[in-house]
Amino acid sequence: MKNIKDDLSKQLLEQKNSGNINNKKVLKTCQEIAQNFADLENGIAVLSDLYNNKSYIYSGKIAQELEIFKEDQVQEIESIWEEELFGKLNSDDVLQKYLLELHFFQFIKTIPTEERRNFCVISKLRMNDETTGKSLLHKMFYFSNQYEDVELALCFYNFDFSLALHYEGAIINTATGNIVKQNVKENEFFLSAREKEILKMLQAGKQSKEIANLLFISINTVSRHRQNILEKMKVNNTAEACSIATKLKWI
Repeated sequence: MKNIKDDLSKQLLEQKNSGNINNKKVLKTCQEIAQNFADLENGIAVLSDLYNNKSYIYSGKIAQELEIFKEDQVQEIESIWEEELFGKLNSDDVLQKYLLELHFFQFIKTIPTEERRNFCVISKLRMNDETTGKSLLHKMFYFSNQYEDVELALCFYNFDFSLALHYEGAIINTATGNIVKQNVKENEFFLSAREKEILKMLQAGKQSKEIANLLFISINTVSRHRQNILEKMKVNNTAEACSIATKLKWI
């Protein structure tokens, strides 16, 4: 999980035009939206400044129920991650959320700047204490500047109207209702059948030469599959890939 989060952090925080928020009007508008959401829906809104690695947190009554963000209704933290809230959530679901947001960031860069606000990530997140009988609904929007950098991320959290039995997530076009990517159905196809087969063998302690012999393929082909797995999963080695794939039930 740490490597996926670190890779996402690096992409978000190390964009080409570092500095201050270019459009103060957009920042103010997003702050007002966040405050209104917290007031109207009793939810939690997190506005992250990706240029300066900090976030503004607006807490509605849900924060009292979850016993988090107790200091003030509006807080500023020196991070783009709301770790205090993540600590209340199922760790596997948080991992899935990071992975989907990494795909979202890569996807949004392919969309014209003026159309990017039409897209968002939606996730259903279970609580780490299943006895609560509650889950959260999370939405996130990216806001870009004139340089096409994503400078702000606006997240909304509130209670889901139905209890999530497992993680669900999607990238959607809010203007058309079209689903760009849906994690529940697509997760099992994130790795190819051959990549899963090789990953299972690696997990069992088999070496590349042994895998090549068992599958009747060349060792170069095994090496290529291993590299593809690392690139897809944004991890540094196959041990991490095996650990994450097991948690996500891909293997």
